[in-house]
Amino acid sequence: MRNIAAIPLVLVLGTSLYASSYKLSLSVDTTQFDYAETSTSGNLLDTETNSFGDIAGFSLLLEPKKSGFYLGGSYSQGKTDYIGGTNVNPTYGSHLTTTNNTLVEYTGGYKTSLDLDNNFEMPFKLGLGYRGWLRDIKSTPTVSGYEELYDWGYYDVGVGLHFHDASSVSFGIDASYRKAFHAQMYENLHGYTFDLTNVNGYKISLPIDLKINSQWNAFFMYSYDYWNIGASNVIGRYYEPDSETKNQTLSVGLTYKF
Repeated sequence: MRNIAAIPLVLVLGTSLYASSYKLSLSVDTTQFDYAETSTSGNLLDTETNSFGDIAGFSLLLEPKKSGFYLGGSYSQGKTDYIGGTNVNPTYGSHLTTTNNTLVEYTGGYKTSLDLDNNFEMPFKLGLGYRGWLRDIKSTPTVSGYEELYDWGYYDVGVGLHFHDASSVSFGIDASYRKAFHAQMYENLHGYTFDLTNVNGYKISLPIDLKINSQWNAFFMYSYDYWNIGASNVIGRYYEPDSETKNQTLSVGLTYKF
């Protein structure tokens, strides 16, 4: 099957550098999963949850200070607690195991910022992205495990509002709407690839920046990442049910301006 962990994050460095000034940010991240699948009648089928620290990774973002092209990527990996059922007993909670997760995302596009006054600026962005989630559900003594790969491209439209004060501290809010295309889920139990429907979501981030000097900043950020995933087509007697992700990520990192 396709290996999303092999996607090279060095693509982040391939963006255009002809603009007058850019900044490069690197962070370490930890993500708390909140994933749930539901039946057509609204019954809970399975969930994936974990605590902060169980899933960790890093992010890299190259973006202009004012206007220009941006490109970014992230990688994270770790375990979640799986609660669900089986074909023999589909009752939610009858089957407990763990899942090894690998999550890769990258995005690129154009960004520009509008100065509202000396302290406020409003960034806008328009881009494309890719999201891939490899879900390796582990075996138990009585139930075989299997893998699922959810992946799709998406359109990404965003806006923000940032405040800069005289004490070299800045904070803000960024929000983006995401509409997926070519959304699929591949599973290796039967070898089926399902087409997912009406996949869309949004991301809200709350960054805080602390100026170290003219070139370096430290930053902290909280992000909430939501995706709604509609039920797939039917292959044989199988289909991928409705699901939602409500993931939260904490990040800490450094930004270099050049």
